[in-house]
Amino acid sequence: MKTIITLLFFALLAFILYNRQRIYVRDPIATVYRNNLPESGTAVYINFSNDVLLQHGDDSDARRILLQNTTRFPGTPERLTCLRWTACMAESDEAPSIPLEATGKGKYDPKVFMTSREVSFVEPDGTPIRIELR
Repeated sequence: MKTIITLLFFALLAFILYNRQRIYVRDPIATVYRNNLPESGTAVYINFSNDVLLQHGDDSDARRILLQNTTRFPGTPERLTCLRWTACMAESDEAPSIPLEATGKGKYDPKVFMTSREVSFVEPDGTPIRIELR
């Protein structure tokens, strides 16, 4: 029995290491600020390369915003598989997403700023969002 559990553990570890760019793990102590006020009800998920996934609401009717270091443009992920309150997995290392578009006149400039400790951007309606990662 110990041998089977050990083999399963190493198989799971190999799976996680191979897919480390695709797996987004929930950061329970990250803080989201909207208009410089702390926001509750938003879950923050990060992956190995500090790409950030925000999830507003429950799994069934969630609004998701994905910020990747490669594109630096907020978007809605096209396909994402999630385990409730734990982790999400994208279909590829660079998850395909639909870019957010401006709600008013003019071109949308998200003003994305990403470091290993903080991520900030502006939503299409002009609302500033700041995420403190720990």
